[in-house]
Amino acid sequence: MKPLPKWIIPLAALVIGIGIVAAIIFLPRLFAAPPKMTITLTDDLTLPPLTGPFPVGRTTVHMVNEDQPALPRTDAPREWVVTLFYPARPDADATPGPYADDALKTAYTAQMLTDDSAGALDHLHAHAFLDALAERGPFPVLLFSPGGGEQPLFYTALLEQVSSFGYIVVAVPEPFDTPVIPLPDGRVLTSDQMTAWCEQDEICTNAPKEGEAGMQAMMDQMKDNRAKDMQFTLDQLARLNREHPILTGVLDLERVGVFGHSFGGASAVRVAQLDARVDALAVLDSDIFLVIPEESAPLSQPVLHLTTANIDVTPEEQAEIAQRNELAVAYLRQHTPYYLLQIAGTTHQSIQTDAMFLAPYISIAGEPVTLFASDTTPDRLTEVLTTYVIAFFEQHLKGVTQPLLTGPSEQYPEVTITSNP
Repeated sequence: MKPLPKWIIPLAALVIGIGIVAAIIFLPRLFAAPPKMTITLTDDLTLPPLTGPFPVGRTTVHMVNEDQPALPRTDAPREWVVTLFYPARPDADATPGPYADDALKTAYTAQMLTDDSAGALDHLHAHAFLDALAERGPFPVLLFSPGGGEQPLFYTALLEQVSSFGYIVVAVPEPFDTPVIPLPDGRVLTSDQMTAWCEQDEICTNAPKEGEAGMQAMMDQMKDNRAKDMQFTLDQLARLNREHPILTGVLDLERVGVFGHSFGGASAVRVAQLDARVDALAVLDSDIFLVIPEESAPLSQPVLHLTTANIDVTPEEQAEIAQRNELAVAYLRQHTPYYLLQIAGTTHQSIQTDAMFLAPYISIAGEPVTLFASDTTPDRLTEVLTTYVIAFFEQHLKGVTQPLLTGPSEQYPEVTITSNP
């Protein structure tokens, strides 16, 4: 979850111009460390049970792109670690692994949490079995891109649930933007290194003084970098499908989807624009980042476009968000089928499922956080979000018709949906 003051989300929604939005969201990450979070969780908390037909396994794979430097003025390669969730066949006596492995938990706690939060993540529990034997596949592959400055870890409830319905879900962090990425040799990439990247990158260095155009150029470059990482990951998955000790033969690379939240959703759009291997795209509340050049060709993939209600912003800010939504809709709906959803009772950070469950225990600089409305619950919103994401990929990667996507549902009255089939 993003350790920024409570006011950052309302300000980010104040879409006067993309330069202002970009400056508010990105410049603090580029030039200053954000304040640390406090998490006071001391009792065990388990994420919602999985409802798909498969238990879920979890493993990690180190990615190294020798053709792309980590920093503009170095020869060191760009590298990151992906987390894969997959349908599994755990041993009968197996128990789920920890929410976060030791290296990730230690690095994240040191980098992002206050001293009195030590041990908090030990009390959060998920359902994946570490390095369990994979179920016989093949299964469709979904690439996931997290929000800017976000740890993929805190989307675990979403990613595990999707995987339990028969998908290989690959969470792809962005080096230097993700808070921490522990590497197998003991090194840890951190978001502190974003400053070093910006100092060495001409576009980033010039962005503040070039106004709106400069900020947009910086954001476009960051989206391109994420897109390249996801494309490289997709390339490497073919190798894993041939020789990985757990995943050999279980990845169906003829059925590929991408999805992402916030800046990750905008980056997923960029992947869909660039890569014909992508068959379906889900964009989760990314509108303020979806500035698409007018000359861009329409997408060729089906699109699920989910927006939140932004209950934590003022009416004036909501009007600005609605205006930005209209621009995103105008581009995304050019190809059919297209589904536009909004979930009542949500904030921008509600997509980060685990953050909702932790919200009662979180404070930043002594201030609590609001991630969902008082008349709903994290369990309910997680159910709604995952149900619609799964339905979309079931229909467009597996060919299983989903009546849920055709219009309003009595089961989910908090969802407003329009479709352009």
